[in-house]
Amino acid sequence: MDSVELRELTTDFGPVIGHVEETGERVRVTDGGEPAGVLLPAADLAELEHFAQRVYGGPRPRPRTVRETPAGPQRQGPYTRYAYTDGVRMTFTRDRLVVAELRTMDELDWLENNARTARQGFMDPQQAAAFEEFLARQPPVGDGLAWIAADWRQQEPFTVLEFIKGPTPEEVALAYGADAQDITDGLLLHQVRDRDAREGTDDTYHVLAFGEAGEWTWLGYHDFDNAFSRRLDPPPRQQITLTATMAKGIYDFKYSEDGVYQNPFPLEDSADTRRDMYELIWYTPGQAPFAPDAPLGFLNAHIRRAEQHTDWTDGIALFFAGLERAFGLSLPRDGITSGHVRCARPAQR
Repeated sequence: MDSVELRELTTDFGPVIGHVEETGERVRVTDGGEPAGVLLPAADLAELEHFAQRVYGGPRPRPRTVRETPAGPQRQGPYTRYAYTDGVRMTFTRDRLVVAELRTMDELDWLENNARTARQGFMDPQQAAAFEEFLARQPPVGDGLAWIAADWRQQEPFTVLEFIKGPTPEEVALAYGADAQDITDGLLLHQVRDRDAREGTDDTYHVLAFGEAGEWTWLGYHDFDNAFSRRLDPPPRQQITLTATMAKGIYDFKYSEDGVYQNPFPLEDSADTRRDMYELIWYTPGQAPFAPDAPLGFLNAHIRRAEQHTDWTDGIALFFAGLERAFGLSLPRDGITSGHVRCARPAQR
């Protein structure tokens, strides 16, 4: 059975639904010979929904036309039909179990396109483990991140390091409240440092340095006076924040996806209350910092590779070396050291 007319489906749906349940095939639904929708086995629709909701592909399309809705559920043989309020989409059940669903062509196209995109990044656990092992063997991108760990631990040259995937460096700087004119002028960090040296000021501690490395926008700044808002709307696809507070001996790591925090405190398998950071001093070389089945369990392989194949010995530097391999993070060593990176002061309030 390739297709059925909508009027036939509404008046005598029992045989059609029986065919879908028995064969697992889709049936096209036409209205006056024109495509109107597709009758999907419930399992097919569940799989599409599972993957399609994992990516953003624009708003889900709704029926272009609205038909009269039946007064209530209709039963034929073992099957019951439930019509949506638009009178177009329908759900068919047997013994209170969903058997088939009628969806419009537009909605089905949306589901299949989004699901196709999501599936491209999907791997079963065995594939994912093998892929993570492969990635963990790769060298760091560019200068990597571990080189800055010792200075950062002493709050130099920044107390906060952030990596954001999605928006451009200029977009992030503006969203954080940086001065638009400084961004337009291309103000460089060494210019601020030079003026501080000449005039005895301390503006270096009140600027936002920023740039791009690989697929990430990076930010470096001090957070002494909450001069920057640190908020993006909508939240970025991925965001990593590293904060050093030397006076209290607190060095923390935070990772979010689409604004959702991914690493509970203090350990992934702990029953303690969730907080907004993971303290790097908890990481002990040779021990996996995260439970294998936790959201950040994949980092263990990268950190272990850093322990085995780098000369870093400090725990924070090793953790950074794991991050640079896992996420492709990097900071421009010469640019930051010499001050030839862009920066901006807080906008006037």
